[in-house]
Amino acid sequence: MENKVKIMRHIVGIFLLILMVTSCNNDPSDITARIKESNKVFMDAVINSDTNTLTNLYTIDAKLFPSNSNVIDGRPSIGQFWMATLKMGIKKVLFDTEKVQIFGNIAIEEGKYTLFVEEDQVVDQGKYLAIWKNEDGKWKVFRDIWNVSTPAPAQRASVNDYVLVVLNHVKADKVDQFEDFYKNYLAPAGIEIAPRTKATVRIQKPARKNMDGTFTYIFIMDPFIETFDYDILNILTAKHGAEKAGEYLKMYADCLKDGNSESYMSVETDW
Repeated sequence: MENKVKIMRHIVGIFLLILMVTSCNNDPSDITARIKESNKVFMDAVINSDTNTLTNLYTIDAKLFPSNSNVIDGRPSIGQFWMATLKMGIKKVLFDTEKVQIFGNIAIEEGKYTLFVEEDQVVDQGKYLAIWKNEDGKWKVFRDIWNVSTPAPAQRASVNDYVLVVLNHVKADKVDQFEDFYKNYLAPAGIEIAPRTKATVRIQKPARKNMDGTFTYIFIMDPFIETFDYDILNILTAKHGAEKAGEYLKMYADCLKDGNSESYMSVETDW
């Protein structure tokens, strides 16, 4: 009887040791850090247009589930997908890991992403769910699912719809400041605070200098929807608060010839 008790104690001790080892190997904070490291490798590979590194971050039987697209099945097809994506002009991607859950050799990551083209212009934002699989001690993406968060572009103006055109005549020595204001303050605020409004706005940059030395950037509200709030100060205030919004508005006005833009309301025709 005493021998049986010793044997049972020995078995229980081994079982507890196995549990402790398994628990250490599946430390959520450790695996989260490793996934973030892999995401950093992915982000660097996009910057360097390194499709081989991108492809090898996936398991051989991985699948992609992109927004508005068919399933991309298998590592070779995934490599072709990312090659085509980079050729379309994607220059940078940022991942923001929000949560990681561990289930044995499987980890589920929830997060948000942002895509950029030239000059750090944001072209897409959304959320993703990545299923990671531990293969021989390396965590690789097994399933990759993402959806766009920015709204679909609004239908452009129909006949008799209003279109608002704003001309920003920017002083030659303030071009960089103007683009900094739009890309880093106004556009992100619009996307976050008023995405439906932002979806109706297009911006055109100048192809050449004007006769007076200024450069004209054009905001086009197409269509202009009367129930939407296009006021720059209101959007900046909602994002940054009144004090900062005032500073950013002064930054904008300081770029403009005579401190003001020109606005023209028009009506779409069938001409």
